[in-house]
Amino acid sequence: MKKNKKPIFLLIEGTVFPFDILISVSSCEDLYKYIENNKKYKLTDKEKEELEICGNAKTIRLLGGQVIIRLLERKTKLGIDLCDLAHEIEHAVFFIMEKIGVKHCDESDVVFAYYQAYLMRKTLNYFQNIKGRKK
Repeated sequence: MKKNKKPIFLLIEGTVFPFDILISVSSCEDLYKYIENNKKYKLTDKEKEELEICGNAKTIRLLGGQVIIRLLERKTKLGIDLCDLAHEIEHAVFFIMEKIGVKHCDESDVVFAYYQAYLMRKTLNYFQNIKGRKK
């Protein structure tokens, strides 16, 4: 992400399941500051290393169970790639379900699907709102 762009952070607090999800369109440095200043969480060197994006996006689970999704800014209506978002939210759902002990199977499939839809809806509403304010 270019340095002159304002970083974007969406925190989805762990109300459905007990772990927060932070979605970030920012530099690593801005992300580290946000986490340490707003969440009072000290990232380990390993966590910082894992947050580096090699491709289009990245999702990691922190040692405390929180999940961070990093997206690159894209030249789209929302400023992000929806395929990348859906892919990374899928990782986030699996990380959280694994942490709370829910295995993916025929009986639990609907829980995964509903949680993924919930996270997509929250994220899309947020990005639509911030893009609408910039007009």
